[in-house]
Amino acid sequence: MAETTNLAIVTPSATIVSEPVEMVIIPGSDGQIGALPRHSKVISTLDRGLVNIFNDNKISFQIMIDGGIAEINETSVTILAERAEKIDKANRQVLEEKLLAFQSQENHSDQNITDLAIKNSSFIKAVLEKID
Repeated sequence: MAETTNLAIVTPSATIVSEPVEMVIIPGSDGQIGALPRHSKVISTLDRGLVNIFNDNKISFQIMIDGGIAEINETSVTILAERAEKIDKANRQVLEEKLLAFQSQENHSDQNITDLAIKNSSFIKAVLEKID
């Protein structure tokens, strides 16, 4: 088996991934960052985009994140994201229902609810574009 690094992708509500992987490519704010075992220490802000997870020398799965922070070191990659969705596990119908629910709150009288609904709607639309 190839050498691995421990990947953890965590949101406020759940741990999305926690497993050893061969390589991770993440959407850094200044461009893509590839992380392999024994990587030098890096902390970076992240943009919305796909996290590509590699095993057996190919992409084994992808996760859409909505920005966040990544810490990379010699043995692990930790991504803290506000929102994340596994692309291969995404259920189009469930996502479309979530999108409708968020869109219905986009004109709420409470500006905080409106802002959050718009952010969530935007993220769900981005995920739906990737699973087409």
